[in-house]
Amino acid sequence: MSAGSQHKLAAAYESFAASIYAGALPAAAEETEPPTLPAELEIQRLWHLGLLGNAGTTEHHGAVRILDKGTWNRSPGADFLRAEIELGGQVLRGDIEIDPTAQDWERHGHGANPEFNNVILHVVLTRPPQGWYTRDSQHREIPVLYLPAERWQKPLGLPAGVPGGMIPRCQAPLAHMAVDSIISLLQAAAAHRVARKRKLFHAKVQQQGAEQAWYEALAETLGYSTNKVAMQLLASRAPLQQLKGREEALLFGVAGFLCPILPEKADTQARGYHRSVWDAWWPVQPEFALSQGREIPWVYGATRPQNHPHRRVAALAAAVAQWKTLYPLFNAQGAKRLAEALKALRHDYWDTHYSLPSAAARKRLALVGSARINDFLVNHVYVQDESDAAWQSYLAMRADHEPGVVSRTAERLFGRREDVQPLLRRSYAQQALLQIDADFCAGSSCRNCLFPEQLGQWKAI
Repeated sequence: MSAGSQHKLAAAYESFAASIYAGALPAAAEETEPPTLPAELEIQRLWHLGLLGNAGTTEHHGAVRILDKGTWNRSPGADFLRAEIELGGQVLRGDIEIDPTAQDWERHGHGANPEFNNVILHVVLTRPPQGWYTRDSQHREIPVLYLPAERWQKPLGLPAGVPGGMIPRCQAPLAHMAVDSIISLLQAAAAHRVARKRKLFHAKVQQQGAEQAWYEALAETLGYSTNKVAMQLLASRAPLQQLKGREEALLFGVAGFLCPILPEKADTQARGYHRSVWDAWWPVQPEFALSQGREIPWVYGATRPQNHPHRRVAALAAAVAQWKTLYPLFNAQGAKRLAEALKALRHDYWDTHYSLPSAAARKRLALVGSARINDFLVNHVYVQDESDAAWQSYLAMRADHEPGVVSRTAERLFGRREDVQPLLRRSYAQQALLQIDADFCAGSSCRNCLFPEQLGQWKAI
């Protein structure tokens, strides 16, 4: 397939999906639910990246334009400081607060807190109740900007809302579709997913530069599914440009992993390493530490010991230490050398430790394993290269494991067809099934869906 075929496949999938939504039957009233709201920190990160747009219409004050999104706050107070907006033809300078709902302003006590008196815009993700006004402790009204779901769902990689409140459903497997047609469908869905990821990445590059965008992409990959968001937040809060040879101190410090005294169970090596990182962190702590309520939400219980958040941060720090070597390889031509370089990352302490206070392991632990490397290539490196060679390499990639959502979606669509099973070991097929699940299955009912009927009309491209 040529590079042009990649774009043709993506366009075919988009047209195919649009025709399904256009013909979908209205859902029952009780099935139409508001979108699940993301965590506030995730929305703050998107605002920080400039991915939520720079204009909108406030509830009571007309059009607003964001001239400067502000500085992401690390301390108590409003979320973004020293912002600048244009409202009603007037330029205003002050702070911006972001909440999932307008009512959170009062729930969090902002209305009675003088630290929020400099807020000039309150950004929310749900439409405020009728008659709602956000006011500060001096009873001054603060303009409210409501961001509809389509503004934040796409940057988060979530499926866009279905037009007109119509919800498609997913049905049983299509047992008689030719394998060639299945391959074509999966490649089309994968091409569509690639195009979406590329577009989002380009937007990040425009906002913050290519190196920071790649740094955040690598951090996201190292976080696995359980700490993907946490690693994204860490990379945003500890930008690449500010690390400057102090990557371990800033990354572990901003992550909240350092403490004045380690637990008694920590051995001599652990104490020595922690002390060296702590000594480098302490002088810069006032500038970079996150205050209570702004901590990064790490997940510990659902991870294997080798994937402990401490090790994920250590892997990122090790990669940053070799950034001059790694960064030029973030392309399809350099993919093989990039994989070898990531696999070769070493660290005197983290080669044998699961966490900051843990005892040494009996054998060496890889900082970046093959699964993470493949994930980075599939989700980021090959995605950003539009060449024919990159597309062919992408299609040839094999997956190390099969996520549960992939298995469920494959079972739902294809049942136990033996001739389809080998496809599931291809990374592009897994990406395609993730896209199909997001577009037609996740969070929706299966009743009245036209997806199976439309699949019968799909022809191999």
